[in-house]
Amino acid sequence: MTNRLANAFAFLHAFVRTRWGLRFRSREALLAYQQRQLRRFSSKVLPKSDFYRRYANQALASMPVVTKRDMLNQFDAFNTAGITLDDARELALRAETERNFRSTLPGGVTIGLSSGTSGDPNVFLASTRERHVWAGIMLARILTGPMLRRVLNPFSPRVRVAFFLRANSNLYETVDGMRVGFRFFDLIASMAVHLSALADFAPDILIAPPSVLHRLADLQRSSSLFLRPAQVISVAEVLEPDDRTAIEQVWDVSVIQIYQCTEGFLGYTCGAGSLHLNEEFLHIEPAWVDHAGGRFESIITDFTRKTQLFVRFRMDDVLQIAPTPCTCGRHSLRLAAIEGRRDDVLWLSAKCGNSLIPIFPDQLRRAMLVVQEQFNDYRIEQRTWGLLIRLHTQGDLPKIGQSVRRELERLWSTLQVQSPALSFDKLEVKDSADKRRRIRGLERSTPCNHSPDSISEISS
Repeated sequence: MTNRLANAFAFLHAFVRTRWGLRFRSREALLAYQQRQLRRFSSKVLPKSDFYRRYANQALASMPVVTKRDMLNQFDAFNTAGITLDDARELALRAETERNFRSTLPGGVTIGLSSGTSGDPNVFLASTRERHVWAGIMLARILTGPMLRRVLNPFSPRVRVAFFLRANSNLYETVDGMRVGFRFFDLIASMAVHLSALADFAPDILIAPPSVLHRLADLQRSSSLFLRPAQVISVAEVLEPDDRTAIEQVWDVSVIQIYQCTEGFLGYTCGAGSLHLNEEFLHIEPAWVDHAGGRFESIITDFTRKTQLFVRFRMDDVLQIAPTPCTCGRHSLRLAAIEGRRDDVLWLSAKCGNSLIPIFPDQLRRAMLVVQEQFNDYRIEQRTWGLLIRLHTQGDLPKIGQSVRRELERLWSTLQVQSPALSFDKLEVKDSADKRRRIRGLERSTPCNHSPDSISEISS
């Protein structure tokens, strides 16, 4: 009973603090709050980790920038529970194989695997208390006013949440029972298997990758499904403009985004419709890949997690910062876009000189959007010889390919790069649990100019 009360308190405290507290008068006040939290974290949490013990009570800038490979190589040193990578992977892989995600390691530590879209799957750990804190923060961020009133009213039906993803987790299941009915729909299974159960469940909140939401919207448009969600939430993949349009047209609601990954709960859509980084719980340093365009890879420090430590952890997502503050009044960073992975960036030769010019996913998406009424979906893969472009269409592929070629030539000209060789092929789209990645570049290291203060300068 004591543990249940402690977990309930952790949830409520996180919910109330996130929903109604943590308001800052200025960007400077938010950054000052972060520094206080980082000092506390450095003195109280870092000494419990074998890797970070030597850095306790030191300034963040004195600590090394680490990568997923560093963490996997010294996994037990990066967590405070003494859990080895072999033990964590054994449990996580058994859960993946058996499709039973409820098991935990001693101490109630939940284990999960990332999808591995950028190499070896990362492993995440979360204690029971951390799961309840996460649930409180997450619900505080995503529930609209009407949904919150239903949760708080014991005489109203529970809010029903349908969640589509490749794998479930105790982390996600934590929200179930708190006046919220949570149901997981496994993307490993065919979509047809889920349709009847989904319609019967009649979710108030529908959470899925955007490619899945688009598919469900198409099914509703063809009268094969009928849902009336009050909220639609995009997770796990980049939300493309065509996905957003199709989803919002069918359900007449604004799609919101949750930026959640192994490294933590990184971002959310606010009431004004902007995507914010979750800086009340994270410290973000930019590794710039395109300073002029506001594009960077984030180096994160999560000062709330105590089991698995992410301290100056270098991620490979390319984010684009919005240059102006949000009208919602929050002073956390506002993103213009989550561009995709580092290896979603294409590199083409400059027209003048021997340099390579990065072509960012959002630039390609905008070009493809101009001609996308001629096809339903696409993939662009950079090869050593040029670009392979696959189109999902019932139309004349050579003719449509010429339209795509003309639009891309305009982009190459604008960016002053040499035109690569293009090859076109048909794309077969199938239901899949794999994350959709429309654009893939060659494997290469992205150059960057790391400047810890640059984000503050842009946002002030």
